[in-house]
Amino acid sequence: MAALACTGEPISWLRLELFAQGATDAAAGSHVESCPACKQCLAEIRGDVVALPPLVIPAKRARIRWWMFAVPALAAAAIALVVLRPREAPERFSNVASIKGGGDLVLGLVRERGGAIRDDVTTFLAGDRWKLEVTCDPGASAWIDLAVVEDGATTADHPLAPARVACGNKVTVPGAFTLTGSKPDRVCVRVAADLAPPRALPAPGQRDVACITVTPER
Repeated sequence: MAALACTGEPISWLRLELFAQGATDAAAGSHVESCPACKQCLAEIRGDVVALPPLVIPAKRARIRWWMFAVPALAAAAIALVVLRPREAPERFSNVASIKGGGDLVLGLVRERGGAIRDDVTTFLAGDRWKLEVTCDPGASAWIDLAVVEDGATTADHPLAPARVACGNKVTVPGAFTLTGSKPDRVCVRVAADLAPPRALPAPGQRDVACITVTPER
């Protein structure tokens, strides 16, 4: 049989397949009605019992990687850790010490310079004389040992002998001392209730130690 020629603009086979499967295409329908060649092609398509079903292209799905879940989970865990375990502030020296069984002791300093006495300063010059002043619960008593540590030093000086004092308000500890050098000095006392405390380098956070830092004047 001779092949029929299209009477107008040929319609693609794919377009005819879609039209045969029910796609709305008024132009294709009108053309087929007037074109024997395309009508024959359409009949062959409709009669092709082994024709493959139309190709359905699935929507593109984003690839899901394990770290897309892991990163938010790790971030949430980190936030929870910060909320549940806030960063602890570093321990510092305090001017308050605890006397075992006897409450707290507050350390103060008194400076004598050229006959002028002050208890509200923390700077020194060569020749200044210093005394310890403590406040603790009246009726109690405490052993006190002085340690002076220059900034950066790994050992302490003990210019006074350990002393036992009766507690009260701004009690002056016997003895006086001087400060020298060009670096700040940490003036500390270690306290105890019954016996003179052992001598050791003061460290931050020790409950039986109270300290005040005194800086040199320029």
